[in-house]
Formats: sequence, structure tokens, C-alpha cells
Amino acid sequence: MYKTYEIVTFRLKPETEEAVYIEETKKLEREFLGKLPGFIDRETGVSEDGEWTVVLHWRSAEDAQASINKFVESEGTKSFTELIDMDTFEMKRFEMKDRYNLKDQ
Repeated sequence: MYKTYEIVTFRLKPETEEAVYIEETKKLEREFLGKLPGFIDRETGVSEDGEWTVVLHWRSAEDAQASINKFVESEGTKSFTELIDMDTFEMKRFEMKDRYNLKDQ
């Protein structure tokens, strides 16, 4: 079970095609995030007005922080970040206090 989650919002650069971003997302998940200690899963969505949201689940805040450090230093993440309008990028980290799931009943 995860203890920490991050919510990231941003917009793509105007010249970025959605299909290209989705392919880079899949590459990032499989080649980078999926290999990090403490990573559980990631969800990506887009609103009608083009704002993207990514929710990442981590075992701990320490795992989440370590991922940020590796993300910034990795050459393999640059093709992903080049698609994003970094002026619109926001990330918040939360400690889970409650969770409800119908499957848990």
C-alpha cells in the first residue's frame, strides 16, 4: 500500500502532439519510474481545456523525494520534460491519511 502520493499538473508545449506525449509517458513509466524503489503506480489524465494531471503513488515520502533527485539528474527523462510547458508545471506531495476502496470491504 502507498503512503505518499504526488499530484502534478501542467500543460504541454503548443507544438507537442498528444500522441507523442503519451508515447513518452509510456516510455518514462517502463524505462524509468517502474525501476525506482518505492514506486507503485501512476495515472495520467487531461481536462477538456488541455490541462494534464499525473498522480503518482509511492511507498514513502523518502522514495518520492529520491525519485525527484534521480529524475532531474537522468538523461533519459529529458525527452519527456521537453514536451512540457514548465511555466505551468506544479507538483504537490501528500501523506495519505485515509483511503476507501470498494474492494476492501
